[in-house]
Formats: sequence, C-alpha cells, structure tokens
Amino acid sequence: MIRAAVLDAGTDLRPLLEALAREGLRFRVNEESGAQVIWVATQAEAELVAALLAQWQSLRAQGLLADAPAPSSPGLGNYFPLQRYLRDLLRAFFRAPVTVLVLLATLMVALISNLGMDLTGVQRLFYPGFYPGSDVGPASVLRLLGQIDSLEALLRTLSPALLHFGALHLVFNSLWLWQFGRMIEGAQSSLAYLLLLLFLAFASNTVQYLWSLSVNFGGLSGVVYGLLGYIWMWQLLLPRAGLHVPPAMIGFLLLALVLMEVLASAWIATAAHAGGLLAGMVAGLLSAGLQRIRRA
Repeated sequence: MIRAAVLDAGTDLRPLLEALAREGLRFRVNEESGAQVIWVATQAEAELVAALLAQWQSLRAQGLLADAPAPSSPGLGNYFPLQRYLRDLLRAFFRAPVTVLVLLATLMVALISNLGMDLTGVQRLFYPGFYPGSDVGPASVLRLLGQIDSLEALLRTLSPALLHFGALHLVFNSLWLWQFGRMIEGAQSSLAYLLLLLFLAFASNTVQYLWSLSVNFGGLSGVVYGLLGYIWMWQLLLPRAGLHVPPAMIGFLLLALVLMEVLASAWIATAAHAGGLLAGMVAGLLSAGLQRIRRA
C-alpha cells in the first residue's frame, strides 16, 4: 500500500472520498498520530489522489466548495420522526379519509375505555337492548328494526364496532381494516365505502345480538370479515377492478374464523364474524354483479 495523502484529523474528507469513489479508486483511510492517511495500491492511483486533492483544496480556498455538514448526533427525532409521521398520516387521510377517521375513532374509544378495562365512559356505545321476540329469524330482525325510534338507537346498532377489549384485539382489527379499507376506498369512492362500512357494522352487530341476546360484545372483526367477503366477490366477478386478496390470505382468515370458534368461542363474537362475512359477500355479489351487467 502507498501513502497517497496525509491530512489533519479535523478535516472533513467526505467530499474528497466521494470524488475518489466516483473515479473508481480503491482506497483505505485510517488515523495515525492525529492525522488522516489515505492509502492506495499503486503509484498511478497515488498520483490521481494527489491531483484530486489539489483540485479539492483549490475549490475550498476559492469558496466554491463548502464542507459537508457534520452528522448530527442521534436524538429523539431520529427514532421518532414526528413530522414524517404527520405527513404520512395527512397523505393517507387524503387518499382514504373514511378509513383514517374510523381508525382514529377506534383509537379514541380505546383510550377512553382503557382498552376495554373501564367501560364507564363508553356505555352508550353498546348495542341497544331490543326485544327481538321468541323466535330468531327474519321476523325478529323486522321487530328489532321497528324498535329503532331515534338517531341514538340507530347509531348504537353501529357503534359496538368501535369497542375493543385488549391491545391484541385492537391491533389485529386495525391492521386488517387499514389493509382492506384503503384498497376498497382507493378503487371505489369514499361514499360507497362509507355506506358499505355502515351496512357491515349494522349486519355484524345485529347478527351477534340476535345470536347471543347480550350487548357485551364489540370490535371491528365483523366489519373486517365483511370487507374480506366483499373483496372476495369482486375479484371473482371482476378480476380487473382493482380489488384483490391472495387466495392464501382468504384461506388463512377463513381458517382463523373456524379456529376461533373451536378454541375460543366463549371469548369471541363469532356470530359477528360470520354475519359480517356473509353480509360482505352479499354486498360484493350485488354491487359487482350490477357493475358487470353495466359493462356487458
């Protein structure tokens, strides 16, 4: 190795080293006795280093080349770039406003209820205690609809979707809503997606209530499975419509639905999952079918 150049330890060599790298030179830099030493393999490379060094020093002396800014020490902003997070959130809001607002509302409810540990402040979000009659079927649904006599009662048939019980419950549902919601809202209009969400929330919550006759349930799981069913039907009828979920993912989520019923039926609102899935499939069949007829 040949010693090509020796410079003060305080000199920022990054612009020079970048120029050497652009020339395709292979070099090594180390520190010796308070100085920075550039080493190369041949005399020809040493001469090229000397020429580039002279040019670099001349440009610096003329003020035509400023030193590169010194690297900043890692601070809190390096690990939590809040500005970038806010910028990404704002960009996501403009692309999928309904999805973002639903997730923010869900997070707010989770904070108020301490992830379902303190339900004092969210009692009005539970499904209303309607009397569906002695038989469970279409007639009971009609009787239940007849008892919706105020806007608050109507909203309470939807709001259980915002309730979550535990961090895992919240994270699982939020991630899937983020995945499916942005896909649908990006391919279709936000208004159509909002109407779909309202329908799925009502259907999944109502099926769960009729199945259990208990208001102690909540979560976006029914809505998530409804979105899955909706996308599934769209990709079967209109494969080029921009809605697509890999078959392996569909199989995984359907298997998870079965396993949750088998292994944890006492803790999982399975009827909401199944009701949401079927409601989403019906909505997907109808909307995609009509769209296919229009295109024919």
